[in-house]
Amino acid sequence: MYRFARQPKWIAAHILALLLLSAFVSAGVWQFGRHRDRGQRNEAVLSRADAPALNKQDLFRQTEDIEFRVAELQGTWSTSDAVLIRNRSHQEAAGCHLAVPLATSELEGVLVVIGWLHEVECHTAIDAAPTGSVSLAGRVRLSQTRGSIGARDRSTGVIPTLARTDVARVDEQVNLALAPVYIELIESMPEVEGALPVDRPPTDLGPHLGYSVQWFLFFVVGAVGYPLVLRHHARRGEAETLDHISD
Repeated sequence: MYRFARQPKWIAAHILALLLLSAFVSAGVWQFGRHRDRGQRNEAVLSRADAPALNKQDLFRQTEDIEFRVAELQGTWSTSDAVLIRNRSHQEAAGCHLAVPLATSELEGVLVVIGWLHEVECHTAIDAAPTGSVSLAGRVRLSQTRGSIGARDRSTGVIPTLARTDVARVDEQVNLALAPVYIELIESMPEVEGALPVDRPPTDLGPHLGYSVQWFLFFVVGAVGYPLVLRHHARRGEAETLDHISD
């Protein structure tokens, strides 16, 4: 009844079906893992935001649980070392981030992302960077690095714009020894005008659980549907054989 399933074209179909089913399961497991990781990250964002405030010494003693905590700093803006982080969006609008080192002593500093600017303001943003002394509170973020793909920044010289908030790259072109993390400004005294505060990290779970369920449903459909296809062809072949015999 199922002898047709041993034909080369059907063997190829079996292999393709197994590959697809394996891909559906792998994609479902991967999306569920992303859902779980997102939940853990959300817990970290919420719990660390309420933790006691950090100081500048804490930022130089970087630990794994420092990201998303609030740091309180005092210092002087190193306006001449301001840089732009290009290709940053806000509510689907294109723009940039203005980042300015804050000198917390004569030798040390912390890179502070002041906020987001619309792309039409990015060309003159550095000229409008804040000056003077300031007391501020900000959200600690880990330095960004290039992955396997993405734009590259020139490795030497002074560059006014960067593809990402790469603290190590900024550290190479300033006279201060920068902390290995950077700060997203929340509030300051005096206030910094002209830039929108960077949005706090999202704490929603995203679509990953729905995608995971979708991939597993694809697996169920394939695991049930393919045997039904084989059964349909087997019955059709059996019926054609009976008709041939009766003729």
